[in-house]
Parts: sequence; structure tokens; C-alpha cells
Amino acid sequence: MRPRAAAALAGPGFFSAPAAAEKVIFKCHFDWVCDPNRACADAGLDVRFRVNLETNAVERLGGDALTGAGLILGDRAITILETPVSGGAATTTVMITDGEAARSENLVEGVTLTPMQYLGECITI
Repeated sequence: MRPRAAAALAGPGFFSAPAAAEKVIFKCHFDWVCDPNRACADAGLDVRFRVNLETNAVERLGGDALTGAGLILGDRAITILETPVSGGAATTTVMITDGEAARSENLVEGVTLTPMQYLGECITI
């Protein structure tokens, strides 16, 4: 893990996991969803990820086993990148300070691109 990301995850603020913890679960709830036509509505989407802080491995709990996942560490936020076999992608970006989160989905369902933008928050458990 990059030292600056490790310090941010272990420091005070949103992440309460101890510095020595190997795995953290992100429990995310997204209240709002918007489609490409700028129509927004209540979402109620819950997503959970298990992140191994030693290896930066990511697993979406309850997700498709064929979907790959990766972790992008920054000094102010982390992003989880999901890559399903369809060729689409989904990203979940979480602010380190307060858990504010956005999820962007550009998924392929059949032969149709289905882009969506979710807004919410994540906590660590």
C-alpha cells in the first residue's frame, strides 16, 4: 500500500479501522440515482465491499463472481473499480474524511448500455 494512502486510512476521520487491520468492509447506501436524461429518483441501493488493506484486493459481497474489482488509492478518496465480463464498468468513489460517496455505472445489459449515477455514503464496519 502506498504510504500516503495507508496514513489516510489509519488516521482520524471517516475510517475507524485500526492501522493494523487487514480487512475492512465498506457498507454503502445510495439514496439517489440519476439517469442520462437527468431524471433523479430515490434509489435505496446497498452495496458492500471487502477490502484487504495489505494486498489492496477488493471483493464485492453478494456480487457477480465473474466481475473483477480493483482499488485506486488517493490522498483524499478511494475508488473501487468493478469490471464485469460484459465490458462495462462501475466505480464507487468514497471520500476518506466523511464517507460521502458516488457510484457510476456504465453497464451493458444484453446489447444496451445502461449508464446510471448514484449518490450516497459509505461507512466501514
